Amino acid sequence: MGEVGRQTGTYLQTYVTETLPDEEDNKSLGNEEITVDAVQSTRSEKSVRFGDGTPDSEKTDRAELKISVPANRSLSTELVQATERGDTSAVKKVLRSTNVNPDLKWKPEQRSPLQMACGYGQHTVVEELLTAGADANQIDNGGRTPLHEACQGGHARCVSLLLEYVQDFDRQDRDGQSAVHIAAFQGELKCLVLLADRGAQLILEDSKGRQPSHLAAMRNHKKVLEFLFERGVDLECTDDLGKLPLHCAAQFGGIESVVSLLERDSDLTLGDNMGNLPGHYAAWHDRLDCLRFLVKQGTSLIATQGEGKTLAHVAALHGAVNVLHWLYEKSVDPNIKDMYGCTAGHYAAEAGKADCFNCYLQHDGSLDIENNKGDTPMASAKRGGHPLLMEKAIKNEAACPLCVKTYKRVEWERANQPPPVVREITSTSRVAYTSPLPKQQKPPTELQQSLARHGYNLKQVPKSKLPTRDLAARYFGDHIHDKLYKLNLD
Repeated sequence: MGEVGRQTGTYLQTYVTETLPDEEDNKSLGNEEITVDAVQSTRSEKSVRFGDGTPDSEKTDRAELKISVPANRSLSTELVQATERGDTSAVKKVLRSTNVNPDLKWKPEQRSPLQMACGYGQHTVVEELLTAGADANQIDNGGRTPLHEACQGGHARCVSLLLEYVQDFDRQDRDGQSAVHIAAFQGELKCLVLLADRGAQLILEDSKGRQPSHLAAMRNHKKVLEFLFERGVDLECTDDLGKLPLHCAAQFGGIESVVSLLERDSDLTLGDNMGNLPGHYAAWHDRLDCLRFLVKQGTSLIATQGEGKTLAHVAALHGAVNVLHWLYEKSVDPNIKDMYGCTAGHYAAEAGKADCFNCYLQHDGSLDIENNKGDTPMASAKRGGHPLLMEKAIKNEAACPLCVKTYKRVEWERANQPPPVVREITSTSRVAYTSPLPKQQKPPTELQQSLARHGYNLKQVPKSKLPTRDLAARYFGDHIHDKLYKLNLD
């Protein structure tokens, strides 16, 4: 009987490992209770056998044995479904009652039950699978391990369990990202701390040369950046494009990360491989709040990159009308040229950004300036295929919404000016009560006058610790009583 069980278990383990579940097969297969006689009579139909050449003396034992076997492929299906539900008892039952392989791969991503459990945060299922011998270092089609999956969802308890079995904490997926990259990108600080405490690298680069600090800045995870800085990570590291974490934070509008990086002495004057400053990335993606803060910290309003493009050039080229309008309201010259002789109007016209082109014109931008090719802004519009659209911008039919709003406000104030008397009162009230009042000194008391006549200067008298109820002593000092006895105060 023991030999029969061993042979049966060996066959089932081999069969489930080599055969992946299929949806069509699962529809026709279910759990069945199979006796030994039924197995012998339907050996070819059920594909379950005990091995050839078994002695007849064991047939009696096998006939009395009743095996509860999920028919073939439904074993793996049951395990996967129980894992997805987080049903620990069902997972335990399948693993302990059969010899199903816990590392089977499920279509189409080829994820194992352990990877599924880590992705769903089913820490009790993860513990059961690891105890059953599941491989904590296996990968799916994307090269991700169960540790990647746990960090993706921020499941710190699963990460803690996996770290006891994982051999390589810095295993990278097909994008070159380790579990630290995933935790930093998702802002999962608890997972990141666990990985760092076990020695995972915090400066590992992915396939684009980005470190975890770049990914944290992209998603505006301020606390992650602070943690990396505390662990000694250089926050002025560069990726393959020469971008710093500060560039990434400005590009994606992470104002908290921008503030945090500048507080930790990140240099806002460093450019990428093309010379673009963090301010250029903020202007490129219309991140006005980030740009205003960068300008407040020292970025020039007319800072140029490698091709001589200013913030206004970059904003006009990419349609960042909020940034462009703000720059022009700060008195930036709209007719500044880059190294190609182009103004912001040339780039807005060629790119078909009618609102930016109208904003350029509303702030005294010229239509007659020629670039190095001899093209005016309208000639650039023809090159880009947008002459009719730019004609509408010239006629204010396609206008900058911020310029329209400013124009309406100015017109309303002009039409609703207060009477001269009200204006005079308003202007006077702004300055009449702002000057500080002179301090009025209290006249000296009779006692103070008498002491002054006798040459006692109260301001120079030291005061020691005074009793709480003796007001005279608290005011003049505890030696005042001795002085008063010597004076003849009439």
